[in-house]
Amino acid sequence: MEDRHSCLSSFTIRAMSIALFFALYCLEAGLFFIVVPWTHLWTMNPLLQTAPSLAVLAANPFLRGFVSGFGVIHILIGINDLVRIGHARRAVRE
Repeated sequence: MEDRHSCLSSFTIRAMSIALFFALYCLEAGLFFIVVPWTHLWTMNPLLQTAPSLAVLAANPFLRGFVSGFGVIHILIGINDLVRIGHARRAVRE
């Protein structure tokens, strides 16, 4: 019985670790997508320097806002996952 419990515990720890890494990735990617479109890194991108029409499109505030909104969605997903992980940890303890 103890062997089965330790295997189940190992699986839960592994599953929660993967979920935690995914939540942290979403938070980091979200912060990146919110900040970068409004910095010089966005406009001085070498890929944009080779295609002037693409540079004009990338300078459009609506596109920058869209990318920032994409970042907000990533942050919300990350926060939701962290809350879900917290509830799951409490349920495992009880």
